[in-house]
Amino acid sequence: MAMSLKLAAELAAEMAEAAVTMGVAAVGRAVGGDSVELVQLKTTRAIPPTKRRMVARAPLRLIVPRNLVLEEVTDAALAFEGTSKRYRRGTLALDDVTWSIPLGAKACLLGPNGAGKSTAIRLLEGAIAPTKGKVTLLGAQAGRPGYSAARRRTGVVPQSAGMYSDLTTAEYLELARRLYRRGDPSRFIEAFGLGPFRDLRLARLSGGFQRRAVLAAALLAEPEVLLLDEPTVGLDPLAAHEVHAFLVTLMAGRTTLLCTHNLAEAEALCDEVVILREGRVLLHEPLATLRHRSRVRTRLAATQGAAPLEATLNARGIATTRDGDGVLADFDARAAGPQLLRDLLAGGIDVYECHPVQATLEDLFLQALGQSQQ
Repeated sequence: MAMSLKLAAELAAEMAEAAVTMGVAAVGRAVGGDSVELVQLKTTRAIPPTKRRMVARAPLRLIVPRNLVLEEVTDAALAFEGTSKRYRRGTLALDDVTWSIPLGAKACLLGPNGAGKSTAIRLLEGAIAPTKGKVTLLGAQAGRPGYSAARRRTGVVPQSAGMYSDLTTAEYLELARRLYRRGDPSRFIEAFGLGPFRDLRLARLSGGFQRRAVLAAALLAEPEVLLLDEPTVGLDPLAAHEVHAFLVTLMAGRTTLLCTHNLAEAEALCDEVVILREGRVLLHEPLATLRHRSRVRTRLAATQGAAPLEATLNARGIATTRDGDGVLADFDARAAGPQLLRDLLAGGIDVYECHPVQATLEDLFLQALGQSQQ
């Protein structure tokens, strides 16, 4: 019989008269006889002040049957802890990185070439082992007992298809079903529009339909986590658009780590950003937080053209950048716009367009890289 640490921690908290029923994780060890001692108690839920002293009395002791097994529970879908990876020829791909993605998050992994993105994905897949530190997937450490089960709860779309070109589409998905030990290939053949190609060898499929087959294999076992390594790389615009549409649906309700150079795609699909540079974590924050911190800009256009408008704004101490037939100006349209527009119109500048411009992920990415080089 197995009992999760969450349950054990809740029982221990009851003993301590603390209302800790959610967000609990603990580490336990046997201390003799039938006694299990919880040597660490952590909660993400606020504890009433009157209970804090009771919870602080550590360690807590819980008497449980001898045949119960404590299982670690974590709220991180994937995590790197002090992880480094040095390849045989000496290349240091990851340098003592620590970061994690919580369950339910949709994160994009960004960085210039050689930043360590694909290495991070391969470590999570279990394809390579870290030189130092550890990598965990759904609470299971890579290379340790329990990782294989966690891996079967994870769908992977690799950077290169890596398919068996001599297999038919149906045979390829049947192979995936055997590896995952569950799933209905016929259902996903139909869902991804692969029906007319089920008996066609993968080598004869177009790039777009090969990618569909890979996505179908990744989703076959209804995974909890998706690892997407450049899912639209090498596809023509139409095929990339089709795959993107599939991803919008497939990512719903699943923890996702998307590794990509397509920043527009990442912005549309993800709500959390991890940027790597030279094997280190340069930035890890929610996209909304990054936007909130970025400079506020406003786009304006006038009938007189961009040059007179820009000169007038510069004369008022407002920094600008040309943007087609208009200008991007460094001011908040909501706060300063009304008065500025009145002044511009009174000065003979006939403004016909004025609206705030939200920083794109590309803007934020380039800004973060630029700041790291200063």
